[in-house]
Amino acid sequence: MNIAPSAFYNEQQKHLNLWWQGTLVVSVFLALNILLYLLDGRMLADDALWIKPIKFEISLIIHFTTLAVLAALLSPGRRNSLIWKGMTYAVVAAGVFEVMYIFLQAARGRESHYNNSTVIESVMYGLMGLGAVVLVAGSFYLGYLLYREYRSERSNVLLLSASLGLIIGSVLTLIIASYLSSATTGYTVPADEDVLRLPLFSWYLNGEDLRIPHFFATHMMQLFPLYGLWLSRQNVSMADCKVRLFWSAGIYSLIVVLLFVIVLF
Repeated sequence: MNIAPSAFYNEQQKHLNLWWQGTLVVSVFLALNILLYLLDGRMLADDALWIKPIKFEISLIIHFTTLAVLAALLSPGRRNSLIWKGMTYAVVAAGVFEVMYIFLQAARGRESHYNNSTVIESVMYGLMGLGAVVLVAGSFYLGYLLYREYRSERSNVLLLSASLGLIIGSVLTLIIASYLSSATTGYTVPADEDVLRLPLFSWYLNGEDLRIPHFFATHMMQLFPLYGLWLSRQNVSMADCKVRLFWSAGIYSLIVVLLFVIVLF
């Protein structure tokens, strides 16, 4: 399926669509944060001050890119519907808002998450939670629309894999993120300073870090479309592809749930 140029441009083909405009804005913040990371050696919660903004911006760029590309699989009618357009504006606005607030808090040397120290920070943390729900709602709704597209064709492996990845990934992400936001200690229970941590990700490897299941839940949205794209290029019948996709989705979901349960208990 040819997804260009609708993956990049608006319906009049005059300018980059909103997903890429949002990606460019976040990319500017990412470049600035990398520069600040190199120049500013302050620490916050055992990490370099600018690490959290950088990680969030990379994650959001991946999220926006995923939705931009997969939305191009929609028929023109669904892609240009008022509901999907409204969802697009809401998701991009929520993402840019979160980037700006995380950047501001880092500049102040303050936590952006799990910070209820002042009334304003408490309100902003609540708004960030709402923004996170909007981000996940956007991917879930796109998954639903892609499944509707698949139902009308029944022969497109990529549509089915993308819808499974977005729907299940969004649900798992929302469940884990909801628990994360309600936990008073944040993504992990208090750990000893000498606990082994995974380089680059900074995950605690003591079985108590909620960021691990959250990561795998979120990135199901990218892995399954890629898996479906690979399957579509193999000499495999549609029936076999469906079996492989549903079994893979079940096994992957079970792994995420087990990782989540291990952290909880």
